[in-house]
Amino acid sequence: MPLPTFRVQLTENQQITPKVHKLVFKFVEPQHFTYVPGQFVSFILPHDGDKPLKRSYSIANLEQSPENTQYLEIVVAYVESGKATEFFFNAEPGVEIDITGPFGLLCLPKELPRRVFLVGTGTGVAPYRCMLNQLKDYPDTEFHILFGAQFEEDMFYLDDFKHAAEQDNIFFHRCLSRQEPLPTDCSKGYVQHKLESFEPNPETDLVYLCGNPNMVDDVFSLLKNKEFGVKQVKREKYVFSKY
Repeated sequence: MPLPTFRVQLTENQQITPKVHKLVFKFVEPQHFTYVPGQFVSFILPHDGDKPLKRSYSIANLEQSPENTQYLEIVVAYVESGKATEFFFNAEPGVEIDITGPFGLLCLPKELPRRVFLVGTGTGVAPYRCMLNQLKDYPDTEFHILFGAQFEEDMFYLDDFKHAAEQDNIFFHRCLSRQEPLPTDCSKGYVQHKLESFEPNPETDLVYLCGNPNMVDDVFSLLKNKEFGVKQVKREKYVFSKY
């Protein structure tokens, strides 16, 4: 069975960090789209080759309900000489493109353990931003959002994460690996170092990983050594392609 295709039109293209753009699209045909927070979509990009050029991006929408939404928000990181980067960074409002989806299993189940860690680097925090309103449905679960970057200027959606962290059971942790001097509300080093400081326990915790593949692999190895099984770690790597 062929995958359903949606036509979307770009309405906003904004540079939000030196290397990240936020793009917002409206649905043209069909005009509505339903997803689960944590999922992603695939864009079918125009190019000169024989095969379709597809690139996948996490849904970053922040809304009360993911049912029958009329818009799609994504964040795109710069990749040197990347074809997708060239297209998205230079796209003008009004351009139309096809997408397929939604895909992915990086979603919250109906029941959660005592603690959940949402670990992301760069644009890997997009699915967690999409989940923020959903976290309110789990008052008995403690959520720790770990956002990793090299420098403070590389971070985005900070107001959204900080606002969510005003709830008693949600905590937002910024981890900067190269920032000097370090802001008072940030941790020095990588997200895996911060996660390890919480002494994650497979009996009480669930861990989500999204972003740089090296980070995902490093943290997964760390958790395996702590006897975490595949059901206690949900992961999604961002593979950067120039072609």
